[in-house]
Amino acid sequence: MNSFDLSRHIQSRKLELVVENRTAYTLENAELNIYETHQVAKNVELTFTNPVLASMIRGKKVMYLADAPSFDFLPGESVIVPANQTMTIDFPEAQFDNPTQCLALAIAPAKIKSMVEALNEKAPLVDNSQGWQFTNDNFYFTNENAIHQLIARLIYIFTENNEAKDFFANLVLQELIVRLMQTKARNVLTNNLQELANTNRLAFAVKYVQDNIHKNLTIRELADKACMSEPNFFRCFKQQYGITPVEYINQQRIQLSIKLLRNTQYSISDICFACGYNNLNYFLKVFKKAVGTTPAHYRKQWVIF
Repeated sequence: MNSFDLSRHIQSRKLELVVENRTAYTLENAELNIYETHQVAKNVELTFTNPVLASMIRGKKVMYLADAPSFDFLPGESVIVPANQTMTIDFPEAQFDNPTQCLALAIAPAKIKSMVEALNEKAPLVDNSQGWQFTNDNFYFTNENAIHQLIARLIYIFTENNEAKDFFANLVLQELIVRLMQTKARNVLTNNLQELANTNRLAFAVKYVQDNIHKNLTIRELADKACMSEPNFFRCFKQQYGITPVEYINQQRIQLSIKLLRNTQYSISDICFACGYNNLNYFLKVFKKAVGTTPAHYRKQWVIF
C-alpha cells in the first residue's frame, strides 16, 4: 500500500516544534491535523473533543489507550479514538532526518450522527436491535485499500486551494464513516462469532463458512443457512460488512493459508486443497494478488523450520 502524499503539506507547513509539530486544516465538518516528530520522545499526550481517526504515515509510535495494552502503531494502520479520550504516545525511532508522521482526522459528531441515522433508516442491520453505531470504544485496524484511498483523498482536499472543498470533503466523509462502521462490524463479528451465531442469521452463515472453509461453498448454500433469499442475503451481507460473501470467503481462505504456511510443513498443494481451492494455479494467482508474493516465497520469508 502506497504512503500518503504530503507534498503540498510539506511545502506550506511551518516547523515550530520537534515533538508533535501540528499543522491543522479546518473545514465545516472535520479538521485534519498532521503531526511530525523529529526526536525520540515519551509520554506525549493528545486529547480531542471530537471522535478522531488517527492514521500512521511514516515511522513508528507506541500507543497507550484507555483499558487496552500498548501497541506498536505503524504505517498502513489506523485507530479510532472516542471524543475526550487521552492518547499517550512514545516515539522510539524519530529523528530529524527521519521524522515520525501521523494524521488525526477529527469528525464533527453531528456529521457522524446524521450518517448513523441515515443508515439505520435505509439499511438497518440484520438481527441487531442496537442498530448502526460509529464506535464507543477504541478500534484499531489495518487500513483496507478503500479506506486508504479515502484518507488520501481527504488529505488532497484539505490541502488544496479550492473554494468548493467543504462540499468535496463532505462527500468523502460520508463514505469514510460508513466504511469505518462496516469495518468495525466485521471486527465485532470476528471477535464474537460463537456468541453471535446463536442470535444473528448472518453470523450463523459466517460461522458455517469458517467451519466448512475446505469445502466448495455457494451463495445459495449460505443464504439457506441464513434463512434468506440469495439476493437478500447478498445485499444484506455487503451492506453490513462492506464486502461480498465471496470476498469474505476468499479472505478467510487466504488467512488460513497464511496460518498453514507459517505453522506447518504441509506442501503448497495440500494447503491449496485444505483452504477450499480445487485448482493450484488459481490458488497461486489469488494468493499473490492478496499477499503480494507467492506462497513459496512467503514461507521462505516468514518460516524457519
